[in-house]
Amino acid sequence: MNIWLNEQAYSPAGSSDLDALIHELSLSQQSVAIAINGEIIPRGQWQQTPLTEGIQVAVFQAIAGG
Repeated sequence: MNIWLNEQAYSPAGSSDLDALIHELSLSQQSVAIAINGEIIPRGQWQQTPLTEGIQVAVFQAIAGG
């Protein structure tokens, strides 16, 4: 399967959902936000959000501020 990850082609090594993708990328769940096709996905839905062919995933580093 091929997806777009931060506007670059990426082939997950077996990740089937967003939660697994974050683990595969060795990212901390607490420090990132994820959008699928331009829509932010709440952290509680990552395990229920499947990766599908050609999906556009944007991973953002969360930054505290105000």
